[in-house]
Amino acid sequence: MASTQLSAWSRFIFGRGPARAALLASVGLLAGCEGEVTMDLATELPSDPAITQVVADVRGVEFTTSGGGTETLEFRDSEPVDFIALATDNGVMRLFTGEELSEGNYTGVRLLFDEDRADDAFVTTSDGREFPLILAESDYAPLSFSIDDNDSSSDSFTLLLDLRKALRFDDDRREYTLTPTIRAVDTEDMSRIDGDISITCPAGDDLGEGAIYLFTGRDVTPDDIDGAGVEPFATTPVFTSQGGASLFYSLRYLPAGDYTLAVTCIGNDEDPAVDDDLEFRNIVNIDLDEAETIRLDLP
Repeated sequence: MASTQLSAWSRFIFGRGPARAALLASVGLLAGCEGEVTMDLATELPSDPAITQVVADVRGVEFTTSGGGTETLEFRDSEPVDFIALATDNGVMRLFTGEELSEGNYTGVRLLFDEDRADDAFVTTSDGREFPLILAESDYAPLSFSIDDNDSSSDSFTLLLDLRKALRFDDDRREYTLTPTIRAVDTEDMSRIDGDISITCPAGDDLGEGAIYLFTGRDVTPDDIDGAGVEPFATTPVFTSQGGASLFYSLRYLPAGDYTLAVTCIGNDEDPAVDDDLEFRNIVNIDLDEAETIRLDLP
């Protein structure tokens, strides 16, 4: 099933062909409006490495405006997206290319799923089991751009869905819930932090099961994902290089700003429904400029 889904969506990934012909803006577009927007989607992996698929039908995005209204861009036909495959391929899915929007100041965006196909959403694990996936409504991610009538403009944003924060498992109901909390970053200005990692973990822990958490602001006391207190702005697992010779990490699609970075050797233990003690270590401050890539090895 995964191969069919990837084939249906391959034309939306950078370098594999145009997306505009397959898409249609849905509401309230002004014929004379020259402002347009391009939207991409990327994902980060969940904390549980046994999850092999997270599949749901995406139908578009919805924007909020400073006047309290909303604007929606929708696909002509929704398609199932495997968010795990997208994260594993380190790819970016082109959602909309140069689509026109009505005049206004745009302040937020969220991902929309196809409600008519909600029952088709599912999660699979490496032992072959399949679980229902409940699609919850999320808040709008902040963003900022303006469309002025008869004034040409072009804006481009990348949406990042972090499954470590968005995906939760209900032990009693034996089902997952996906709350598509995303962040939106100006594509031209987005930055990243990369590096090798070789820190020493406590006895019994394995850095290969670790994760990197990034928090907004300097000198932040790190905390897990639990819906209370300090919440991470971005996360990423620790990856193993080909051949297993080294471990590395990559925090992608970040806006400029001051951050606190922290490492946990037990990142796979993260459960966003509860307060976990992830024993953070190697805490450092980072100042990130626009469109900057920082190399930060963590010895």
